[in-house]
Amino acid sequence: MNNNKSKLFIAYLNTLTFSCVQMILYTTIPYIAEKTGVVTANIIGAISVGSLIFSFMGPFWAAKSDKLGRKRVLSFGMLGMTISFVLMALLFIFNTTTPLSVKIAMVFASRIIYGLLASAIVPVSQAWQLDLISKTEHIKVLTRNSMCLNLGRILGPILILFKQVNFELIIYAATIWIFTLATSCFLTSDANIQNESSKTEIKLKAVLESWKLSIKEALYPILLAMIFTSFIGIIHTFLGHHLKEVLHIDGKDATILFAKIILVLSITALLVQQLSIWLLKSKWVPRVLIGASSLVIGSIVLMYSKNEQSIWISIIFISFATALIPPVYLSLISNSKKTKTKETVFGKKLGLASVAHSFGYAVGAGLIALSMKLHLVPEKAVVFFVSFTIMTLVFVLIIKERTPAVNLEVKES
Repeated sequence: MNNNKSKLFIAYLNTLTFSCVQMILYTTIPYIAEKTGVVTANIIGAISVGSLIFSFMGPFWAAKSDKLGRKRVLSFGMLGMTISFVLMALLFIFNTTTPLSVKIAMVFASRIIYGLLASAIVPVSQAWQLDLISKTEHIKVLTRNSMCLNLGRILGPILILFKQVNFELIIYAATIWIFTLATSCFLTSDANIQNESSKTEIKLKAVLESWKLSIKEALYPILLAMIFTSFIGIIHTFLGHHLKEVLHIDGKDATILFAKIILVLSITALLVQQLSIWLLKSKWVPRVLIGASSLVIGSIVLMYSKNEQSIWISIIFISFATALIPPVYLSLISNSKKTKTKETVFGKKLGLASVAHSFGYAVGAGLIALSMKLHLVPEKAVVFFVSFTIMTLVFVLIIKERTPAVNLEVKES
């Protein structure tokens, strides 16, 4: 039991670290551009390339971990993130002696390696967490996983609000910490993975049928993951613009306020998640109902906001949704309701969630971009439409998951 607890702690720590260092990178983009001479457009382009590779490689590594073991694949992921940040650190160490073209190549190489290897970290960490606990506690462990992600997101806004921080030292410290964690992960004994099927010949048709079955089993939770992440993508790309328009402030002030909002949203979500563990236990239906209702209310308040106070009220409501909904759809996606084999497939199913997240975020950002470009539908209407779609899908999900013909492994206690 104690051995499992130590493994669970390392799995949580991997998720927390991933979120932390991502926020460190995103919040230091202007600083990196200013100090190294690599223009912001190139840095964002490199991040986009890495994210595109990430969306394809996440499911690959997640499924591989079902066969090769979580620790081995997770070690590859942490090694990839270590190399990625080593390259970013080298930008500063050899800044004055390195040609600009080489520095641009280093930025792109950093993000390509990130996409190829670091894409394993989140889905494999989540799958490892599920390996170590009973099925009745899936929502509980995934809620704590989400809490680790929120803790990581708190760091970025803090760095923005406290500008006296030496960003170079933070990047160096992040690199050392990732390497240390990667080493700890490598030295940890693996969870028991039943890899009998890895000895059999794998045929392409059988693999495709297996993926098709997994998608069919978890279709509605996957749709919820995709549409909910679309909403997050909309908020991330729309809120800064909305703050400028509603409050009549400049870009700098909007950035500071946006950082404060993300910080408060993450802290509130963290508190709500801890309360949900105490009060709701493994009950998933109240979670999605409260989360979806709060999302619609928050969207309506945001649509009609005229001052900063109303925006803060909307963010509090939205934070309930960000706290309660993701652990539910991750738990439902990871459930293998119809699979009759004893093969561990948590990695494969959480890989599907990774695809849904990447695609959903892109769709959300795309909807807002089209709305701003074409002026056919107001941005605020898009926010409400997506939140209402989430509410509708939640009702459909509850009906589908609670039908007598389905043998749920995520039970309400």
